[in-house]
Amino acid sequence: MTTHNPVVAALPGGGWRARFKGDDGSPLVWPITCWLIKADGSVVPIDVDCYGIAGDPTESSNFDRLLGPDDDDEVESP
Repeated sequence: MTTHNPVVAALPGGGWRARFKGDDGSPLVWPITCWLIKADGSVVPIDVDCYGIAGDPTESSNFDRLLGPDDDDEVESP
């Protein structure tokens, strides 16, 4: 059975960023453009890559972590 969990609101990215590990291990950082709020209360970050493709960065195999507005891009992963 599929659960219906529609988006009920969207909020601006607020300076958050998604960090990924590049092929050579160096960090790649993309801004979070918005946060989607789902009917069940879950929150999904959305970024847009250099090709204009939008999606949830946490679903990418090379996703490292989310960086808050005050975090340095080079912050080490826990």
